Amino acid sequence: MQKNARGYVQDSCSALETAKSSLQNALNTVEQDSNRERIQSSLQSVEAALQQCGQTADILEQA
Repeated sequence: MQKNARGYVQDSCSALETAKSSLQNALNTVEQDSNRERIQSSLQSVEAALQQCGQTADILEQA
């Protein structure tokens, strides 16, 4: 059976959770301050995307 929009959004949210975890792990191992700043910026972007994804998933579940 083919996925619907909600299924794809849930997959996207899961992928973003994985990316968030990986970036948090990267922060724990990074040595250079300039790289730390880049990783933190990426992490903030992923967290914002994850929040939007969660909101979208919530809306689709209500529909």
